[in-house]
Amino acid sequence: MSTKSLALCRTAPYGNALAREGIEAVLAAAAMEQDMDLLFLGDGVFQLLDQQSPADIGQKSLRRNLQALPIFGIEQFFVCEKSLAERNITLEQIQVAGAETKAVKDTGSLIAAYPTVLSF
Repeated sequence: MSTKSLALCRTAPYGNALAREGIEAVLAAAAMEQDMDLLFLGDGVFQLLDQQSPADIGQKSLRRNLQALPIFGIEQFFVCEKSLAERNITLEQIQVAGAETKAVKDTGSLIAAYPTVLSF
């Protein structure tokens, strides 16, 4: 029996490896048939923005990793509505092909519903 886990994506996509390592951990868990959901909150919502130019700072784009999530069976993301508003980001700006993005008002209740929560 599988237990669903939630990965909190709380860090900006570049500047350190935590965002990339978090997405890679989720991909690895999904490849091992673990049932995973993702919640992007805080500066983690920046991970979902398209039109990034990480090559300018010598980094690889995180976008490809995000686009691989539906291939691994993760077809929906949760996004903190307050985090989007604080950063003037709209849902239309953070769409990932093949995945549904759901804005969440009460992230505390969402997090509390999972027996296992990973934070990146």
